[in-house]
Amino acid sequence: MSRIEAPRDLEDIADELIRGATNFEVGSRLLFENERARVWDITLAPGERLPFHCHRTSYFYRCESPGLSRVRSPDGSVATYDSHLDEVTFHEIAPGEIVIHDLTNVADTVLRFTTVELLDGRRASRRALDIVRAARARSPFAQSNRRR
Repeated sequence: MSRIEAPRDLEDIADELIRGATNFEVGSRLLFENERARVWDITLAPGERLPFHCHRTSYFYRCESPGLSRVRSPDGSVATYDSHLDEVTFHEIAPGEIVIHDLTNVADTVLRFTTVELLDGRRASRRALDIVRAARARSPFAQSNRRR
C-alpha cells in the first residue's frame, strides 16, 4: 500500500454503497465454484472500476498483471496499492465480519487478479495461509508482499 488518503464524500454513489452490502460478486467473472471455494477473475482496463462489493469469507488474490489500484471503503477512506506480478495477498475475515470496498484501476495498463474466496471456514483459511506463505517465499517480490 502506498498511502491512505483523506476520506472523500461518497454521496454521488450512495445507492451503490447500499447495494454493496449484498453484492457478493467480488470479481469481474466467476471462473469456478464448489462448496469449498469460489475463484474469480478481476480484469480492469485503465480507469475501469469494480463496484462496491462485500467479502464475507477469508480470501486471497494473486496479481496476474501488475499496476496501480485505488480501493475505497464505505467510511470514505481511500487506499492506493502498487501491485506486482505474482504478488499474493491474504485477507483473513473473522466469522460474522464483512469487508465492503470497490476497486479502480488507476494505471495506464490492464490490471488483473485471480481471487479465491474460501468457503470452508477456518480450516480452509489456515491451509490457504500456508499456500500464501509458500508462494511468498518463492516470489521475487517477497519483501514487498504484505497483508492488507
